[in-house]
Amino acid sequence: MKHDNPNIVIEQDAKMSDYQSQLRAYQRALIKKWEWYLSEESGLEPIDKKLWPAMAMLFENQQAVSMRMLEETMTTDVVLPQKYALPIIRKVYPQLIATKIAAVQPMPLASGGVAKAYFLDFKRESDSSSLTTLDSGWALGSENSVPKKLKLTVTSETVTAIKDILGATWSTEVQEDARFSLGIDVEQELISAAADEILREIDQRILGEMLAGASAGNVDWHWTVGSGHTNKEWYETFGHACIDADNLIYAKRYRSAEWIVLGRTAFGYMAKMSDFKPVDRGDQQATLGVEFVGRLSGMWDVYKTNLISATKGLMGYYPRTWIDTGYIYMPYIPLSPMPLVYAAYDSTTGAYTNVDKWSRNIRTRYGKYLAVSDCYATITISA
Repeated sequence: MKHDNPNIVIEQDAKMSDYQSQLRAYQRALIKKWEWYLSEESGLEPIDKKLWPAMAMLFENQQAVSMRMLEETMTTDVVLPQKYALPIIRKVYPQLIATKIAAVQPMPLASGGVAKAYFLDFKRESDSSSLTTLDSGWALGSENSVPKKLKLTVTSETVTAIKDILGATWSTEVQEDARFSLGIDVEQELISAAADEILREIDQRILGEMLAGASAGNVDWHWTVGSGHTNKEWYETFGHACIDADNLIYAKRYRSAEWIVLGRTAFGYMAKMSDFKPVDRGDQQATLGVEFVGRLSGMWDVYKTNLISATKGLMGYYPRTWIDTGYIYMPYIPLSPMPLVYAAYDSTTGAYTNVDKWSRNIRTRYGKYLAVSDCYATITISA
């Protein structure tokens, strides 16, 4: 989107400033309300403070959704999301790779599931070209010359929330036997597994869009050992491919890559490099499907995953702020367990059957947007 008129840019920046100040004031109030649950006071694993604004809004959204369901159905069952949903949200959302390598811009409930995704860039006023387009003479001036202007443009794109939903069914006998003989809450275990699967799929979609859209470029690396090299020597050249992919991003954005996500085969070759420094297994936190495994050459955080092709790698840099980013993740309705039903259902038609079983659905809604595709480059491994 071009902004050729400087007055338009100033007007949009003013609107953005109002939106940003209102959002931050709202987030500060929510953080104050939910600080006990975000911090170590809860007795749970502490959450990175960078995620507090987003997590506080997710807790608030979930509580509001649960209360609305209670008002509409007038059943006590809908308070169960407070038992299941909030602990799940607190546990699994920080594990999303999206919360690390993408900016998180939660959709407020008042948005109705349609909200603006904001991202910024710096451009030359004269032709709206990006400052990342090299022009060594653009700022050059002479005595009493009129300085050229640059402008900060905040671009917005309308994003509509999409939905993920899964269901689970279990028999009364299994529930009774597991609870009394093993101390296992079958319902809670199934809901947790469904939540993990939904969020794992969200990460997979986001990584897939980054891979498909990465416009900084691609670097090929071949695992066939080159003539005159030992296996060990050849594996070291995988680092050359990472450097080349990093340089592709730098050429586009003036910023170096800070992380690399690798499929399992690609990581296998990196793990054999002398410059790869694995993280202590005892320091690792739980993961949904993307695991932080170490650093390469002191330059890039390395993640391993099954969520992308085994022979692919994706490189990029972390968001500087919530709008200075290449990708935006916009959670709206957090993981919401729906009312419990005393019946089983057909997974094709959805029709309920009157049998001695229980069923419960879990759902979430969120938006996502690839804002600046040349923040990302790929590596492809082949024979």
